[in-house]
Amino acid sequence: MTATKPSHGALSRTGEDHSSTAKTVMVADDSRTVLRLIERTLRDAGYNVLLADDGRKAVDMALQMKPELIVLDINMPELDGYGVCHELLANPTWDGSTPVIFLTSADAPHLETLGNQLGAFLSKPTEPELLLQTVGALLARRPRSV
Repeated sequence: MTATKPSHGALSRTGEDHSSTAKTVMVADDSRTVLRLIERTLRDAGYNVLLADDGRKAVDMALQMKPELIVLDINMPELDGYGVCHELLANPTWDGSTPVIFLTSADAPHLETLGNQLGAFLSKPTEPELLLQTVGALLARRPRSV
């Protein structure tokens, strides 16, 4: 389990200091390169980042750490992205309003539909700015925790 936090006083790309109120985003992908690129993009924008390199670890980490948003690859070992969503949504302790961004090189019409239902669908490779815009928009729509 890997977690990174923005450095104290970290500024987002908009110049806002988010270090004390940073949202936590979990990224699950079996590609170490993709994990590191997304981690750097999100961390530099002021987010706390959790990393999982397979679907089983993603489920365990999500249930334990309760991220505000998940970036999820579809094709992963141990448990694919569909299985991750199924297990999380079937767990009574999971907040079903947590948005999921499906990030995959696969291209199928149902992925866009699924993304629209649970959060968003972005094709790999995706531009860092598009990822940040999508993360920000989904977090802004999410109901606040009480």
